[in-house]
Formats: sequence, structure tokens, C-alpha cells
Amino acid sequence: MGESFLSIEAARRLSCDAGVAEVVENEQGTPLSVGRKRRTIAGALKRALYKRDATCTYPGCTHRIFLEGHHIKHWVDGGETSLTNTALLCSLHHRYVHEYGYVIELGAAQRPRFRDPHGRLVAAVPSCPTVTDLGWPPIRAVNKPLAIDADTIACEWDGNPVDYGAIVGHLVAADGLRR
Repeated sequence: MGESFLSIEAARRLSCDAGVAEVVENEQGTPLSVGRKRRTIAGALKRALYKRDATCTYPGCTHRIFLEGHHIKHWVDGGETSLTNTALLCSLHHRYVHEYGYVIELGAAQRPRFRDPHGRLVAAVPSCPTVTDLGWPPIRAVNKPLAIDADTIACEWDGNPVDYGAIVGHLVAADGLRR
């Protein structure tokens, strides 16, 4: 059976918010030393991250569950595990950053900004408008001038075969395309 390996970027994504214990092995795979777990975003830091971000920080993404903490500057590259160096990402956008070449940088007010693999800034998406008048009463009020009633959509077909040629002719004439 062949060995399977993770790409470097997949390993970085998986270790971004995970307990990682460094294991040094010799050429035969025998462990020489095992380090302690480190660099997880857990406990109070994760609660603060959820309080600050609430959703995935990728522009326009509103996912609120299955979020993962992400080191903006990865801990392997010397990034610290702190609130200012972390952001919440859903698993899809976490994969964008680690495996598809998207980059996170801190912008105004130390909030994450994203760049696509070509270096273009991913545009911010405006918040969805809040609609306060939901339900049937506002819909009925808006449609009242249309005089819609139960007979509006009543079928007037008498059971005879349909003359599709006549129908198409009327549609062409109505469209102004008749020659």
C-alpha cells in the first residue's frame, strides 16, 4: 500500500487552529523527540474571537457555525497567537487562504482584508438591509390597488383544442415583429 501525503498548504490549514505536537524522526521513522502541543486558538482567546468577529470574516460570508480560528501571520512564520493576529473563517474560506492562494492582511481598524491569488483586493460587501415589515399585511397593502382577487387567475379554457399557430401569430403581432 502506498504512502499518502498532505500538501504543505493543507498541513498549514489543518494546523492553523489545532493542537500540534512536533515529532522529530530519524530516517527509519523512529521518533527521536516529541515536543509539547502549542499554538492553538482555544479558551478565552477563541471566545474573544467569536465575540469580535461573530461570522466568517471573508467579505459577504455570513456563516456563523463551523468557524475556524486562523493566524493571519501563521505561527510557523513567527506569527503570535493573539487576538490581533487571528480571524474567524468558515472552512471554505480557510481553504481559500491556505490552498488557493488568497492572502489576508490587516486593513483599517486592524480588520482583515483579503486579496485574491492575483493580488486584487476582494471587495467588501455591504450589509443586507433589515426588513421590518414582514408578513402578509404589508404584502396585501401593497397589492390592494391591483384589484387581485380569487378570479384573477381563473382559467377560461373551454376544453377545445388549442390553436398554437393563432397564439404565436398574436404574440408576434403584439411584439411588433410581424412582416
